[in-house]
Amino acid sequence: MKTFQGFIVSIIIVVTLFVIAAFASGTIAGYIGLWKKPIIGAFSAFIVVLVGYKTAPKYKKHAAVLWLVTGAIAAFILSGDSYYPEDHQHAYQLTYIPLIATYVSGIIAVIFCFWLSKTRK
Repeated sequence: MKTFQGFIVSIIIVVTLFVIAAFASGTIAGYIGLWKKPIIGAFSAFIVVLVGYKTAPKYKKHAAVLWLVTGAIAAFILSGDSYYPEDHQHAYQLTYIPLIATYVSGIIAVIFCFWLSKTRK
């Protein structure tokens, strides 16, 4: 029962920090004039996987991979169509750059978590 409660607390922490990470990274990217979508996705994916790994009471590597898969599905659903930032000289063009940045960042986070698990032993 303790493990189950630990995972419930972990889920609450991950979801909360996901929202904070998305808003913070979007705000900072907008403030410095960068394209928000890939930065929000990449930063949020890294935070979700890392926090999911760190807060999991057991099976930390499994939790990291599960958060990667869950986040990838959520990113696909939430991202919708992405277009290059507005360029007044060209028409809007569909792109997968934000989604790819999100996926790559999540994969890097899983690799980092696996590395952390080896260095902690």
